[in-house]
Amino acid sequence: MSAIAFESVESRFAILNPQNNFQKEEHRVEVRRDPLLGDTSVYNPFLKDKAKAFFGDSDPELVRKLEEESGKTCIFCPERVEKSATRYAADLVPGGRIRRGEALLFPNLFAIGAYHAVVALSTAHFLKLSDHTPALIANGLGATQEFLRTVFQRDQTAQFVTINANYLFPAGASLVHPHMQMLATPIAYSYHARVIDACRAYHRKHGRAYHDDLAAEENRAGVRYVAKRGGWHWMAAFAPMGNNEILAVHGEESDFARLSGDDLRQLAEGMARVLAFYEVLGHLSFNYSLLSVRQPQAGEGQRCLFKIVNRQNLYPNYRNDDYFLQKMLQTDLIINLPEELAEKLRVLF
Repeated sequence: MSAIAFESVESRFAILNPQNNFQKEEHRVEVRRDPLLGDTSVYNPFLKDKAKAFFGDSDPELVRKLEEESGKTCIFCPERVEKSATRYAADLVPGGRIRRGEALLFPNLFAIGAYHAVVALSTAHFLKLSDHTPALIANGLGATQEFLRTVFQRDQTAQFVTINANYLFPAGASLVHPHMQMLATPIAYSYHARVIDACRAYHRKHGRAYHDDLAAEENRAGVRYVAKRGGWHWMAAFAPMGNNEILAVHGEESDFARLSGDDLRQLAEGMARVLAFYEVLGHLSFNYSLLSVRQPQAGEGQRCLFKIVNRQNLYPNYRNDDYFLQKMLQTDLIINLPEELAEKLRVLF
């Protein structure tokens, strides 16, 4: 019997709807609890219609103007990056930067950690989601891994690693140019720390890694499991932490620095498929994070964990898609049921 419980509570109620001549309507709300952390997500089928107001459609003309105007001064574009981008000291990174294909890694000028690298992913200033190819992503991941291995040789205190992306302003990006960021720190930031603590507790209680059990249980049930590609299990999150969350867990490794070249290629391939899927759903902006712990010091029942969500679209006077529910109550809103999301994504895998 699985130690993982997919808990949900459903409430039913009636309202008299003024948009339907005050006819009585039956509604239901389902609250789901994340099996690892206990975080909650809430689903109301009627909100699918309201989601159009939440996300809207990206305005092509606004996107075109944003691409054109921001490209004139973008410091990540090839014609400026050599003079504008920062460099690491030669004793850490010979030459100051790391290049893999189109990807270029350099230090963040406004760092939030001792090792906070930025990777400009492409020579192109703007990419549609379907233009984020596996090769572009894999080169970015490869540059990040090369830098991380250098950091690990130098600093034993760098234990906790995340690889992150904000794409476009609704996702918190300060620049339009596609890029990812890596943080290696002696202390895990809040969400990462909660995941680590919960995975350790699960491992001590059951003698198994939580995400191994999660992947096995989701694969058995089949409703949210998407595919296994290489060492990675892809699935839709039962209680998502953001809109249309897809997650991937590695079947063995907890340390990003120890992933093989094939692991990186398979991860990049899956990421590209998810981004292309988001485009099919009508989205343009996204966030992702990959969580990693250094082995053997910090890992106990850990696995590399990748999580991606889409964000608000670009149109005049758009509203933010985080409000009190997410920021203050730390509960996210489910627009598309994870089971339906996985069914649609599975085709692309």
